[in-house]
Amino acid sequence: MRTKRFFITGLIILLAGYFNLVAQIIYKPPQKKLIFFGWHMPYIQQFIENIKMYETPPFDGISLRISKEAGGGNIFMVKNWKEVNDKAKEKELARAEAVKASEILTDNFIVLYGASQMDWFSDEDWKLAEGQILYNLKLARTAGCKGIVWDPEPYKPGKNPWRYNEQDKTSQYSFEQYYSQVRKRGAQFISVLQDEFPGIVIFSLRELSDWQNGSPFSTPLLPVMDREKTIDKMKNAWWGLHIAFYVGMIEAIKPGTLFIDGNEEAYYYTSPGEFYEVRNTLMIDAKALIPPELWEKHSCYNRIGHAIAAEYITGNWLGMSPFPYRLTGQGIMMSPEEKAQWLEHNTYYALKTADEYAWLYTEGMNWWTGEKVPEGFQEALLSAKIKVNSGHTLGYEIEQMIKNAQNKAAEFYKDKE
Repeated sequence: MRTKRFFITGLIILLAGYFNLVAQIIYKPPQKKLIFFGWHMPYIQQFIENIKMYETPPFDGISLRISKEAGGGNIFMVKNWKEVNDKAKEKELARAEAVKASEILTDNFIVLYGASQMDWFSDEDWKLAEGQILYNLKLARTAGCKGIVWDPEPYKPGKNPWRYNEQDKTSQYSFEQYYSQVRKRGAQFISVLQDEFPGIVIFSLRELSDWQNGSPFSTPLLPVMDREKTIDKMKNAWWGLHIAFYVGMIEAIKPGTLFIDGNEEAYYYTSPGEFYEVRNTLMIDAKALIPPELWEKHSCYNRIGHAIAAEYITGNWLGMSPFPYRLTGQGIMMSPEEKAQWLEHNTYYALKTADEYAWLYTEGMNWWTGEKVPEGFQEALLSAKIKVNSGHTLGYEIEQMIKNAQNKAAEFYKDKE
């Protein structure tokens, strides 16, 4: 009897050790998170005053705007910084200190913009930019943010720092010389970010994903088939020098820094395959844009997120204007239920195929007041997130629905184009 008891006790200990071993070698994958970025992003003060409203599902994080008086996050608008005084900056910092931690909105970001008044070759301009980057990072840390949302799009009234033909010194410097200088600035940019904010998340809305064969607004370079033609395209492309900035960032990135390509081109996706295929485009094809000595770092540090554009799905961007009907005509031809299904579909696959984050962009829709939000859209976002994080399938396909809507739009335009 005593021997039997010892045997049972030993077996229990053995099994406990086994299950403990299993617990140590099987881990829970990261929960996918949905971040909001759009026209209704709150300023820091608005966020403080309305935190309960912003905690309404389904978002895990909000992009926070910096007040215009404190520079608005326009780090390259170096001439405008002369109008920003220390008192305004201190006031904004005090607001950041008042931000309370949220158990729901755990992953917030401060927004920085890429519109420019800067000369890439001016060390004086870059010193001014670095000073403002440091200030904005202090705001982000103080407010308890995960890092920054980097929106490199050159909104007016700034100039486009990424297009070679729009630079001030093209008569002095070749495209290759500009490329080298912008690469240097990219390395300096990320060095400031990660040295001042260890463990920072750099959530860039767009990086090499701009060069996929995507929307009518992209310049498809990938896969590279002809080196000389590709260089010629880069010289004239809207984002041509942005490649150099990325290369510089990858060159100088350090362990602990999380760098995400937010794949803004995913706005226009209509199928699961596009969300999966872009990873191969960015991990393999994009190496043609990166020096071979940096391929390993690119593979190691580049992370993928995806964008979701609710207004594109509803058809509210261009309506039925003829350029091009595929942008919005298909959405207009759908029923409200079909639009909600499409939104859930894109949100589901955006989250499922992202490394951790996906982001929702809207203009007129206000997700917290309900203004201009179509029926079923809130539920679609939440349903997609729950399905992904619980390991469930989406449960339906939209291929035929998309095809039917596109055919209807094509019929509408048959005699109008």
